[in-house]
Amino acid sequence: MEKRTEELIERGVAALEKLASDEIEFQVETKPPVCPHCNVINPKIRVETTGSGPMVEFFIEAHCLHCHKVFYVVPLHYECLKTTMDVRAFIEEKIQVGGYERNGKDN
Repeated sequence: MEKRTEELIERGVAALEKLASDEIEFQVETKPPVCPHCNVINPKIRVETTGSGPMVEFFIEAHCLHCHKVFYVVPLHYECLKTTMDVRAFIEEKIQVGGYERNGKDN
């Protein structure tokens, strides 16, 4: 029984070493941007935001320009960027990865 136990331990260690050497990629799924009233995906919105407070309590009051109703956006993930060029590149990547189309020339 001792030899069998030793073999199992060796196999377990080999498996752990293989797992440790593999690159692990996590993919976090997020919901698409959808108006909760009219269910339009990636709607054009109007935003008028002022105020201050902790970043974790930040939310946006959005006016859907499709159904003209108000809804609230609470960011679940933050991407903090240094420049507007970084923001543009990040948004372009989001559009491509999400499979969204631009809503018009003014985006």
